[in-house]
Amino acid sequence: MKRLLMWMMIGLLALGGAVAQEAPDFDILIDKEDEVSSEETDEMSGGDLKTFKVTTRDDISALEVGDIYKNNTTYFKVTKSSPSGNKGGTFVVERIGGKQDPMRYYSRVSGLGPVQIAARETLLGRFVSGGPLMYPIAILLLGVIVIAINSGMVYRRQKQYPSAFVSAAESAIGEGNMEMLGSLAESQGGLLPAICRKMVVNFGDSTEEDIRIRCESEAKRQIGFLRMPLRGLTFIAAVAPLLGLLGTVVGMIACFDSLAAEAASASKAQAMAGGIKVALLTTAFGLCVAVPSLFVYFIYNLKLNTIIADCEGYATEFVHNLAKMKRA
Repeated sequence: MKRLLMWMMIGLLALGGAVAQEAPDFDILIDKEDEVSSEETDEMSGGDLKTFKVTTRDDISALEVGDIYKNNTTYFKVTKSSPSGNKGGTFVVERIGGKQDPMRYYSRVSGLGPVQIAARETLLGRFVSGGPLMYPIAILLLGVIVIAINSGMVYRRQKQYPSAFVSAAESAIGEGNMEMLGSLAESQGGLLPAICRKMVVNFGDSTEEDIRIRCESEAKRQIGFLRMPLRGLTFIAAVAPLLGLLGTVVGMIACFDSLAAEAASASKAQAMAGGIKVALLTTAFGLCVAVPSLFVYFIYNLKLNTIIADCEGYATEFVHNLAKMKRA
């Protein structure tokens, strides 16, 4: 019995020693927590107090003015909150520490608001965050829209060779009335009327070959004018991706420069990822301009080629009939 009690005492002493060894040192933990808090306090100083408006779909009914959030490596303080129930809302933050613009996700540092808030990204917000090269890309997009609308009005059958004009011109040539053909061509715009105007110039002193040469020369000149919008589309399709790539390269250079003097850490890697994401926006927007411009170019180039082929057929027929009339 004595031996049993002795072994039990030894076991209890050993267990107590193990527990004592594994028990955390709460004083050390408190000191570390104070150290982390002091580091965050130091990082939260030196902000430029710039304000940003944030829109979110998360429930921010518990968000209060004065709550502090960390976004990437920058700290922000809530200065205004306008919740819309559980459907999200808007709030305004003030940059109190760091220099980077806010990204999408906000993590709570202090306060009673949500632990994490995901901002809703808008097209305008992405455009502004893309940098200064987004503006020439936007101008190119406006050019695509203008050219598309203008081409839709110009590349039409009724604009280049109206059916009424074709019928009237055939009747005038059949009757040998060159004055009527000339007046019809002068009163109508388009590719075929422009060619017909060259048919009646010095008609009495011209041979069939002279009429054909004048018509071909005028047709080439008019087609050159008609192809100018398509050349603009090819220019935009080539330049827009290059501007986007230039913006990406410039943004990545600035991102690497800002991180070159900093020590490697998880926060710096996160900041670098956010900077690269912003830099890639210019390439994405450049492609969004180039791809539609190629589609518009393909559609209107096909329509223009059809118009040219039809006008060439009518012009050849008219010249042949005029030649027959002169031989008669």
